[in-house]
Amino acid sequence: MGPWSVFDKPETASDGRSVRLDSFSGLLLHEFMSDPSDSEATDSDLDQESLLDSINTLYDENREVVEAIELLENEIKEVEDPVGMYVALFDMYNEFENMEEAGTCLIEAARRVGPGSHEDLTYFLYNQLELFSQLNPEAQSAYEKLGHLISQDEGDLGANTLHLDQRKLYQVDLIPEILLANHLHRARVLSDQEYQLALQDLCWCSNKAPLSPRAVLYVLEDRELPHREKAIEFLAHDSSTPYLDLNLIRFDRELIEVLPREFCHRRAACVIGEVGGEPLVAVLNPYNLQLREDVARMIDSEPHFFLTSAAGYQVFLDRQAEVATG
Repeated sequence: MGPWSVFDKPETASDGRSVRLDSFSGLLLHEFMSDPSDSEATDSDLDQESLLDSINTLYDENREVVEAIELLENEIKEVEDPVGMYVALFDMYNEFENMEEAGTCLIEAARRVGPGSHEDLTYFLYNQLELFSQLNPEAQSAYEKLGHLISQDEGDLGANTLHLDQRKLYQVDLIPEILLANHLHRARVLSDQEYQLALQDLCWCSNKAPLSPRAVLYVLEDRELPHREKAIEFLAHDSSTPYLDLNLIRFDRELIEVLPREFCHRRAACVIGEVGGEPLVAVLNPYNLQLREDVARMIDSEPHFFLTSAAGYQVFLDRQAEVATG
């Protein structure tokens, strides 16, 4: 059983008239086919079938992004600090070229930025809103508000937005982690509050690079949430991935350097040993198939994967940092 089943793929309605694309904010559209009773409808049957095939193909190619958007939309009004979630939604809607929703998310994020609240996002949001401000009065208002904050800046806002401009490098596994959080919540491993905290922290946005991997298990560990041990136990069983405590591993220096330090930090996967020449790799998300493929490609081998805890993974990162600094 995996976490990728939030809702069904698009399908033709029983009356043959409509096609469901998705179920949220502008991405789910209803395409009403020609009335079957219309004598001219038969001329377009082939076009309708092609359209349905195209819709299904498009949906399958973007299924995880679509699901992540719906999950964030469902919870965004419940979290205490949704700014990072709005920025994440902006990126996802942007990927679909849904500029109306993307602009709305920027506006909502900008409304929550001010003295003492996400000041380090001021320049970033100001730059992103520039285009939208020419198209939308609300965006223009948000843009002017941020411009006023910048005009009063005495060097505290942090004009360097390089990390934010490169944020997708650090969010390559964000969607699988959002889906993982939802899977744990649906399985009643995480409470509503823990789930919302996980989404908020996974999407957290700052002009400083994160100090730890962007992973659900790290959120549970960092916040010392009560169900973190239960989550690990559930994931190991549910994914049929054996658990390994990295606190008990003596790391070989050569193996520590098999995967680049930046990759291990960003993507939460590391080589911890080998058996019969086959690498052993520890991960924090056993469902992230793209990560598994990327690791196998980078080490040019088919590794054996193990689940580990955030605390154990941090032991590896600390050891890797020691080796790197000599």
